[in-house]
Amino acid sequence: MKSVLRRLFMIPVFVWLVCAGAYAADPPHQANGPVPRDGVQVLDLQQVWQRGQAEDDLFFGSVNAVALGPDGNIYVLDQQQSQVFVFSAEGEEVRILSREGEGPGESRRPEHMVFLPDGSLGLVQYINGKIIRIDLEGLPLDSWMPPGYTPESGGMGSIRRARSRGGSFVVNGANVSPSEQGMLRTQYLVRCGEGTEIETEYLSRTTAAQLMVSGWIEKDHYFPSHDRWDIDQTGNLLAAADRNTYRVSVYDREGRVIRTFGREAKPWRRTEAEKQEMRDALTVIRDGQRVDVKVEVEDASPAISSLFVRPDGEIWVLPGDGDKEQPDGIMQTFDVFDPAGLFIRQVRIKCPGNPEEDRFILLDAHRAALLRGAVQARRNTFGGSRGDEGEVPVHDLILYTF
Repeated sequence: MKSVLRRLFMIPVFVWLVCAGAYAADPPHQANGPVPRDGVQVLDLQQVWQRGQAEDDLFFGSVNAVALGPDGNIYVLDQQQSQVFVFSAEGEEVRILSREGEGPGESRRPEHMVFLPDGSLGLVQYINGKIIRIDLEGLPLDSWMPPGYTPESGGMGSIRRARSRGGSFVVNGANVSPSEQGMLRTQYLVRCGEGTEIETEYLSRTTAAQLMVSGWIEKDHYFPSHDRWDIDQTGNLLAAADRNTYRVSVYDREGRVIRTFGREAKPWRRTEAEKQEMRDALTVIRDGQRVDVKVEVEDASPAISSLFVRPDGEIWVLPGDGDKEQPDGIMQTFDVFDPAGLFIRQVRIKCPGNPEEDRFILLDAHRAALLRGAVQARRNTFGGSRGDEGEVPVHDLILYTF
């Protein structure tokens, strides 16, 4: 399939969201009401270990990803320090991988990490996008450039996230290229073969990349990036392709939408403080100085904040209000669907935490990580805060079981 990434000059300065099979017959849809079949379950998480707290001899700069490795260890990506901490299942430090730099196996503020089919670990670098590969002992391997990149293509490529499961290696990123109308930014979600050669293009969206002229308009830039997509055990892609509709689309390896599912849901109406937080979060640096740009945010949050496919095939979806106005002691509330898309229950995560400042990450069917102070740590890393919050007192990681 020809990639949109290789034909940007043919697209006018307008917003397009396309997917393979868009003109085919509507796929089957599993509709659900607002109430789950089996009611609500409360998961009372039990702490296993904690690292990075004040009395620890280990310091986290800004943790951006936590994942279980194929060796059973837990890998923690510190974006600010450009390194990966490796812990045993019991929380003991095993080793530290990579460091900041431009040499073999080194990176600069990697955004994400991915365990690749050959057993290597890929550090996903957003700025000057590439996947920097090392083995699990830290030995440097060759790096991969962004999907669609060629030395002749020009422009700037970035990679936001990558994942490998069920025989599918999927990459999410963006490419900025010149056109007759100016600079264009294309966000993409593609399945790759050897290296980052594109085999299937699931979704792409192209917008004008002229922040200093037209500013940033949220509704024009929505894309199911970050945690709004995942891969199931068979290699199918699941993505929240529609911003304002609670619907998950399931794509096969050829990029066809084979089914969709969702439930009735009311959008979360943002408070003025939440909208201002989004305006403050956009950082533009020119000649080493921060530059203010016009930012237009929507009154409502996206219908889906994140989704995660568990090893047993269940699909856990965090709705737009899943971390808002929760009962006392509840961090987040997930909607749980079976593999066919039936809304079977809601799961309330009970653990100490602040949804506005902490990040909760599901690791597998029985373990999760809580990153305390993660939001402010990221603000501090990129200079995205304009308020007077200052440094958070602690940025640490707690491993839980349930």
